[in-house]
Amino acid sequence: MILEAISEVATQMVAATGNLHAEGVGNVCAKAPTGVESYVNQVLGWVKYGVMALIIGCGFASCGAMIVGKIGSMGRAAQIGASGLFWTIIGAIAFVVIYGVLNGIVGNGC
Repeated sequence: MILEAISEVATQMVAATGNLHAEGVGNVCAKAPTGVESYVNQVLGWVKYGVMALIIGCGFASCGAMIVGKIGSMGRAAQIGASGLFWTIIGAIAFVVIYGVLNGIVGNGC
């Protein structure tokens, strides 16, 4: 209902004016304020490598739980390890996607 109303208003505006111009925003470069760039880069670096270390650690812990569960005939530990490995892979994919999106927004400087 609302989308139809917005579409109708846009159609009427184009019909009344004859054309519709949409001007884009210029290339805006996101930068940290002066004096804090080194701190921002340091914090982002720590977060980035901290998350990567967590993903790798969780992967090893999940594989270890699967191995211990199979060797020790503990089915529940093997299930938890397999589930943890699945969520570790999902987390790694999310990390790569989120990092790519943020890098696309912020960029590498202008």
